[in-house]
Amino acid sequence: MNRLESAWHWLSTHPVGAVFLVLVAIPAMIAVFSFKEVIPLPAAVFSALEVVFRLFVYAPVAAVRAVLFDPLGLDVLFSIPGVNQTVVFLTLLGFYYALSVAIVHGSRFVRHRLALERRHS
Repeated sequence: MNRLESAWHWLSTHPVGAVFLVLVAIPAMIAVFSFKEVIPLPAAVFSALEVVFRLFVYAPVAAVRAVLFDPLGLDVLFSIPGVNQTVVFLTLLGFYYALSVAIVHGSRFVRHRLALERRHS
């Protein structure tokens, strides 16, 4: 089996992983570009990506921080230089993993309910 076939096999047998990779690809790249300019981009590109950044990076991290970190008193992690970027990135990955689990299990539930309704019709 070549690498493409093995990757396709893994994606087909791990739907949560496949959905996670699709969901996290763009927000992770945006977060990395906002932390370090790997490739120097013009200011116009960054301003165009501002809305996307707020929607896919800032909003999930702010929500998880408000629900999880602040009540536990762990919000101090966001103020430590160096650690804050790691915490933001890991929080982003955790949010999108939880979202992918919810999407996969929710779609399985809906398919199961539809199959039951078809049988009883």
